[in-house]
Amino acid sequence: MIQGKKIFRPIAFAVSAVCIVLTMIDCPRHKELFSYFTIQSNVMCLIVLLWNLKKEPPALLRGLATVCITLTFLVYHFMLRPADLTLDNLWNIKNMATAFAHYLVPAFVWTDYLFFAPKGNMRVSYPLKWLCYPLLYLAYIKLIYKPLGGTFIVDGQVCSVPYFFLDAEALGIMGMTVWCVAIAAVIMILSYLFLLLDRLLSR
Repeated sequence: MIQGKKIFRPIAFAVSAVCIVLTMIDCPRHKELFSYFTIQSNVMCLIVLLWNLKKEPPALLRGLATVCITLTFLVYHFMLRPADLTLDNLWNIKNMATAFAHYLVPAFVWTDYLFFAPKGNMRVSYPLKWLCYPLLYLAYIKLIYKPLGGTFIVDGQVCSVPYFFLDAEALGIMGMTVWCVAIAAVIMILSYLFLLLDRLLSR
């Protein structure tokens, strides 16, 4: 197991680093790029996987990165993934960056946790703390990035928000609120399931 960890963790970090490089090549507008939740969650994973190379990162940080990258995968795969993203057209920078950010990095982060991370260190208070990050992200987009004139290029169109469920102009305040509450509920469910899994695997 120890030998496997020594082999796996540098590979996991390399995959995460390649992901960030590919996304930066695909989107040279770095202010926009690093304002996507997807990229922020991948940067968190990069930090955790880098930390892994020397010693175990704090459980609070590992848990936050794991929950956020899981949310990134779920939202993309079930709500945002275009139908034409297939293995046949994967071999270009844009689609490779997408595959790394939404599929490969989550897979490596979960594999690292399941096989190599210590278990039983997640606390009951952590899920509420993990929820704070997506709430701060929402506040950043609505109260800082957008008022300062920040925009996103989504499907070739200039948008003021990165994801359709944050678009109050299209959905209305109530519609956007419903989406945000639903996603917050998903985050809490994921977080407590992760906490339960951590407790079970520690036995």
